[in-house]
Amino acid sequence: MDKICRRDFLRLAGIGIPLASSGLAFNSRSWKTEQPVLREHSEPWLEINLDNIEWNLRQLKTTVNERPIMAVIKNNAYGHGQTEVAEFLQERGIEYLAVAKAHDALDLRTNGISCPILNFGMFSSEEAEELVGRRITQSVFTDEFVALDLAARRLSTSAKVHIKIDTGLGRVGVPYQAALPFIRRVAASANIEIEGIFTTLTEDEEFDKVQLARFLEVCDASESEGIEVGIRHAASSAGILSFPQAHLDLVRPGITIYGHYPSEKTRIERKIDLKPVLELKAPVQYIKTLQPGEGVSYHRPFIAWRETVIATIGLGYFDGYPPDVANNCDVLINGRRHPILVPLTSNHLAADLLGHSDVNIGDEAVLIGKQGDQEVSAEEVAKRADISVYQLLIGMNPLLPKRYINAHA
Repeated sequence: MDKICRRDFLRLAGIGIPLASSGLAFNSRSWKTEQPVLREHSEPWLEINLDNIEWNLRQLKTTVNERPIMAVIKNNAYGHGQTEVAEFLQERGIEYLAVAKAHDALDLRTNGISCPILNFGMFSSEEAEELVGRRITQSVFTDEFVALDLAARRLSTSAKVHIKIDTGLGRVGVPYQAALPFIRRVAASANIEIEGIFTTLTEDEEFDKVQLARFLEVCDASESEGIEVGIRHAASSAGILSFPQAHLDLVRPGITIYGHYPSEKTRIERKIDLKPVLELKAPVQYIKTLQPGEGVSYHRPFIAWRETVIATIGLGYFDGYPPDVANNCDVLINGRRHPILVPLTSNHLAADLLGHSDVNIGDEAVLIGKQGDQEVSAEEVAKRADISVYQLLIGMNPLLPKRYINAHA
């Protein structure tokens, strides 16, 4: 084996070779050095304004003439944090909470939530005894109610249930035509207490009237046989705003609690004044200048045609922000809008600073929310991403750090 000298070794290894000799042109303007920065946040976060939840609840209470409210906190409280929102609502005297999964109801009990909780969703035979023992009210619409009856007998107590009637939505529930025999069987169970009965509207204004008539017919037929069906409820956020006849004994707001309207129609009508609760923010991680011909991100979807200063912001689709919003959504930095240049990657997005030189590493970028006199609303982002505001909020990564704001804490 031939020996090589140290100089040849360094040359072959590429160590110590001047950049000029490699044919690479180093552009001192293509990056921006910074003094070390103490950053308040090093990763994206959510700000949750609990005071706005209280405001929204007051508007809803007025709208429904002070009827009891069952606050829907399913799907991690629509991205806002299930336990924290539940604690706040309980402190404010909420009459009822509702979730969509048995384990969410049980988690709430584990975390100290003692107010009434209804689980809309299914449950396993293994969960039946724990649900009864921990005083979770269960939605029933199949023969699985028998497992609750047996569990309650073993525990020498009663199981509270709300019977779900399908009046036309077509997902789950006892079909309204077959509801009365089912209700009789539940009522005959020695260890079950029928606390309520409910249905879900399709949010088709004309068909909702048909659904309500079907539902009330089932309720009346049951009570004519001496069966007390308890609390009747049908109206979620859309019904609260658009169908007052469906308010009945209790209402079930979901999206409106968090400051958003259930449809574009109700947003335009704005029958009540809602305040958004959630803001999504992230730090500016890096700033650089692209020269004409230089690109950004995988597959180079953006090629600079002029000198372009960009900010890399520490937020991506992993965090729940829609990925395909290039040149269609803005971020706020220092109270100004800056367009997103390329599709998001898992942890980053790039924004055009539009020549503004006052942006620095560590500055706060607002993806959803207000900054100065500018606002990027959740509705704006959802519309530009061609998704619903429900999808946007519920799609927020539950691992995102949350900062809860409560002026009266």
